[in-house]
Amino acid sequence: MISKINKIKKLPLVFNDFRWKSGLPPFKTYNLIYGWNGTGKTTLSRLFGAFEHGTLNSCPEVEYEIEDNSSLKYMQGEAFNKKIRVFNKNYIDNNIRIQDSKAKAITLILGDANKEVVEQIESDEKELENKNLELKKFNDLLEQQNKTKNKTFTEIAKTIYVAIMGGAIRTYRKDNAESDFASLSQKLLLVDEELNTLSIAVKQNSKPQIETIKDIEIEIDNNKKKSLAEALIENISDAKALLLQTVESQVIDRLKDNQDISDWIESGLAIHTKHSSSTCEFCGQTLPKDRLSELLEHFNDADKKLKEDVDHLAASCEKIIHSIETLKYPDKSRLFDELQEDYESKCDSFDQNKDAIVGAIKGFKDEIAGKKAKTTEAITLSVDIDTQPFTVSLRIISSILETHNKKSADFENEKSKAVKKLKEHYLSTIFDEVKALEEEIKNLTEAINKLQNGDATSIGIKGLRKRISENQAKISSTRKACEDINKGLETFLCRNELVFEPQIKTIVDENGQKKEIDDGYLIKRNGELADNLSEGEKTAIAFVYFTIHLKEQDFDLKSGIVVVDDPISSLDSASLFQAFAFLKNAVKEAAQVFILTHNFEFLKLVINWLKHDGGNKAGYYMIKNCHDNGCRSAELDLMDKELYKYESEYHYLFKKLKEFRSDGTIAQSYPIPNIARKVLDTFLLFRVPTGVSPYKKLEKIKETTSFDENKLAAIYKFTNDQSHITGSGFDPALVPETQKNVQYLLEMIKEVFPEHYKLLDESTN
Repeated sequence: MISKINKIKKLPLVFNDFRWKSGLPPFKTYNLIYGWNGTGKTTLSRLFGAFEHGTLNSCPEVEYEIEDNSSLKYMQGEAFNKKIRVFNKNYIDNNIRIQDSKAKAITLILGDANKEVVEQIESDEKELENKNLELKKFNDLLEQQNKTKNKTFTEIAKTIYVAIMGGAIRTYRKDNAESDFASLSQKLLLVDEELNTLSIAVKQNSKPQIETIKDIEIEIDNNKKKSLAEALIENISDAKALLLQTVESQVIDRLKDNQDISDWIESGLAIHTKHSSSTCEFCGQTLPKDRLSELLEHFNDADKKLKEDVDHLAASCEKIIHSIETLKYPDKSRLFDELQEDYESKCDSFDQNKDAIVGAIKGFKDEIAGKKAKTTEAITLSVDIDTQPFTVSLRIISSILETHNKKSADFENEKSKAVKKLKEHYLSTIFDEVKALEEEIKNLTEAINKLQNGDATSIGIKGLRKRISENQAKISSTRKACEDINKGLETFLCRNELVFEPQIKTIVDENGQKKEIDDGYLIKRNGELADNLSEGEKTAIAFVYFTIHLKEQDFDLKSGIVVVDDPISSLDSASLFQAFAFLKNAVKEAAQVFILTHNFEFLKLVINWLKHDGGNKAGYYMIKNCHDNGCRSAELDLMDKELYKYESEYHYLFKKLKEFRSDGTIAQSYPIPNIARKVLDTFLLFRVPTGVSPYKKLEKIKETTSFDENKLAAIYKFTNDQSHITGSGFDPALVPETQKNVQYLLEMIKEVFPEHYKLLDESTN
């Protein structure tokens, strides 16, 4: 075991020239080292971690010499003969990535390994290696055959495209060729003459089909449609009956002979009736009653109804005219060349017939409109409309369009047949080659499947991996370590929301084969990755992980050394006892233990344990700092006996201040500001029990007491500025201030709380 650290050099900040103090007892089995923050505890713990391998990565120029209990000495560059586990900030950073919620794997030994299981694992791993090599060979062959097949189809697709389609943009590719080949059951090669004929045929241009012109249909009142002829026949029949109708009325000659005046007066009469006018809305004179009666008799209801029927029939004629006039036929350029001349001639005839029928319908419309001026007379219809010339010419045009469409459809059909035969011909040229490749690919695929999944006569790669994994789980398991960590966390935190979850990672080995390995743990909270961990949770996770790590298969606790640097950072008082319990149980069987702390409460727990269980196997030490020529350095000494004697650090530190008498040296004054800061903070904690800063607490004391405010300001500046590490050393000019400010602090405690000061003074005498 480690007996002494004879020297340490070039280890910043405080171990630039450390020597083992003369008369200092050697390290024992259990070693408790106490020191305030900044004295060098963590730096010393890092150096312990370097002893096992002889190097300190963070400080490669460090020099040291340690001595074991057999007086053998080891220097930098020489590996110590025992394994060492160190818990400190470096350990947490190297093993647990709190920010990523991950931790490294721990593999525990689960009892004596079964010889037969180990032999089976070794045999399976060898067989797995051989099968993986064979699998790689088959996969390489399969990849090559697939490449050859793909290349064959790519090349034939190019040939087919050039022979059949051409054009700037290629539209027939490998996938198309593969799809067409799948429907080819035998070789269908063409003779040269047929090949040439079909090649010419597929490159001829066609014209698309054209929508034909349908007979005109007219929508009637009941939403039914009728042909043009039917609609005209119905209108003519209605017109004949309508023109024969008469109405009885007092005939006013002036209105009878002048239709425009009649229409004007008829609409005006309706306006006067609507507004109950007694005077003429045009001239303003009174309307004679006889004249109104005369007009109303002339424009009676029967007359009105007859005129409405005339208007309705005229509107129907207008609808028919509109349907005929909007009828269009396709341009001749869309037809095949041989149809265009005849088509153009028939279109001219159609236009003439269209104009003729439209003129006839308009004449018919005008004749029935004239009935409105002769409602008292029976009229015989003189206009007759023949729809046949127009209907026949329309059907002739449609017939020509149908001829075009039939030729277009047949053309594409014949061209499609030619394209199909050409594709089959060119695909037949690779028929034997592709069939041979497909057979080889099929055989390789079956072989690969057998290697991976096995069959009735042999176990496959997947089965081997599963059996190896199951057998390995019988002798060692990261999962068992995970279970232990989770149990520890639940005990430590008194809840089970935080858990470690083992991770499996797939890698590719040197043979190119996939392999599953342990990839540490994920840290989860209620099933999700744990983020926003409290500082206490981080400390608990790290320390529980460390205690399980001590059981790892490559570390023998009974012959190893354990170094623990302040495992209680950020823990509350309840968790502090849990940390102590975990530490005590984790290291009780270790060959040698070093515990470093600055926490007085934790220190007392460890002291009580070692006094009870350690006996003469326990050593108690203290890291102290001194200042010489502007440089701060650390030394290791026996722990002050007051740390045993008093129940709290507060008593011990109060005594240090009370007994302090400056001799003018920096070495004596250097630790005093830190001590004074701790005493002040503790006093203010119970005297001004609020959550505000020490400065504001001192302001409160200034408000509630008569203590000199200048002294209060000096106390605050001294304890605040000089208790922090500046890196620039202690200012010698401030040495005289130390005695003065210590006295100010003691005076303040005595004046503000005299009963408290009296009890402290008596208990430390």
